[in-house]
Amino acid sequence: MLTDIFGRWPSFHDAEVLNITLDRGERGTFEPSLQAAVHVFEGTSQVDDEGERRYVLKNHVVVRMRFSRIGNLSLADFNQQNVLWSLKIEHLSDRPRDKVKFAVIFHGTFGATAKFHCDAVSIESVEPYSRERR
Repeated sequence: MLTDIFGRWPSFHDAEVLNITLDRGERGTFEPSLQAAVHVFEGTSQVDDEGERRYVLKNHVVVRMRFSRIGNLSLADFNQQNVLWSLKIEHLSDRPRDKVKFAVIFHGTFGATAKFHCDAVSIESVEPYSRERR
């Protein structure tokens, strides 16, 4: 779905975190999760025709991701823009007994930065980006 649009997993460079939602989970299970909506796009080497000398950006989408059973969360500097340098998801383990399977880093350049561990990662949706639908 996401790789179909970009032809690969995107780097998330200059992507913008639109929102982050934390949920403690249902009573009895208490499996905390983090959901994030990120505006992702692809930079090209083309320059616009407007004479502005701006690079053309394409494939603007909002990616909604869910990180399940999170732990060791560090979240800082969420503000009005939240530009990322990169989004890294490192696979740590496949062993069923290990509660931590992934290390996740939202490496921010302006605004939100986050680091945490989680048991599962899923792409909930990929939708066209529009300024009105944020």
